[in-house]
Amino acid sequence: MSAPRISYYAHHVGSGHLRHARRIIDASVFEVQVTSTGPNRGTLLPAGTNYVSLTADVHPEQTNQPAAGGYLHYAPVGRHITERFATLNQAWKRFAPDLVMVDVSVEVALFAKLSGYRVAMRRMPGKRSDKAHAMAYDIVDALFAYYPQELEDAGHLERYAHKSHYLAVPRPATNLAESQDSSGSADAGTLPGKVVVQTSLGSSIGQADIVRAATCASQWSWEVLGSVNPDGSRIPDNLRFHGVVPDAAPFLAQAAVVITSSGHNAVSAAAACGRPVLLIPEERPFDEQRCYASILQRATGCLMLDSWQSPADWNMILEQTAQTDGFALARALFIDPEEFTGRLRSMAGDLVAGISRC
Repeated sequence: MSAPRISYYAHHVGSGHLRHARRIIDASVFEVQVTSTGPNRGTLLPAGTNYVSLTADVHPEQTNQPAAGGYLHYAPVGRHITERFATLNQAWKRFAPDLVMVDVSVEVALFAKLSGYRVAMRRMPGKRSDKAHAMAYDIVDALFAYYPQELEDAGHLERYAHKSHYLAVPRPATNLAESQDSSGSADAGTLPGKVVVQTSLGSSIGQADIVRAATCASQWSWEVLGSVNPDGSRIPDNLRFHGVVPDAAPFLAQAAVVITSSGHNAVSAAAACGRPVLLIPEERPFDEQRCYASILQRATGCLMLDSWQSPADWNMILEQTAQTDGFALARALFIDPEEFTGRLRSMAGDLVAGISRC
């Protein structure tokens, strides 16, 4: 029997959605097609991936963005939209997927459902009680989340538990937080130490905010990985901006404190390093990062600031963070890769007749 076929739609903003697609590919139990905007970003997907490039859904001459009565988040009119969805439909027709996984778009989920496919849509943190999300959650065959059920909102479970699947995150092969015997906190005798700040590719953090924090906590050494919005602020001697690096793990592993945005993949990377973590959410639609940070704070006891603009005694916050459990996030988020694959196959098995189960 041939392997079940999954077509995975990955939103193009940031790298996280494509990284999730890669995890599906790496499970090695499905034949996978990946669809996303623009050319294949080869460093994120394995060589030979069945990748379909979609026309961008924005256009320089685009002037209209109909609200569609609130039932869609983004519904512009134009030839580029016609081409985008025609390409998507043709790709599905050629590939004949058993399941379309949508990460994440209300419009693509609706289009896939109307095109006659079984659809699973990604469930993400945030305030998602608007009409568009409610419609999508109602019409899709399943919802899947890359976090454990214990972190889910009670209101969501009350309405959608019957169709929600919690895949969690497969423990990374380079996970440094495997030892559960130590607290993972920094040795008080080594403080102040190194602070590693991790931002996202679509960062909304201003350089001046980090400069202000590093200046206030001048005895700490600050290393910044990822994107920031430059503004010409004078950079103090204890602060270095590295930009986007191919592998953040070596930097994170050496930190006394990791400060990270609370996007899903940023949190997972921080969790894997086994170091104390301070969460500072970036601005995202539906308050996604702030909600996720609050959930993680309640579940693990990790510390968070509401934003980089929040008044803060940085020396005190860093010292408090350094004494927190560096393994707490890993325990809350990670599962064995075999269990992740089993949960994925179980979801597909519930949706697709004839699929083999573990």
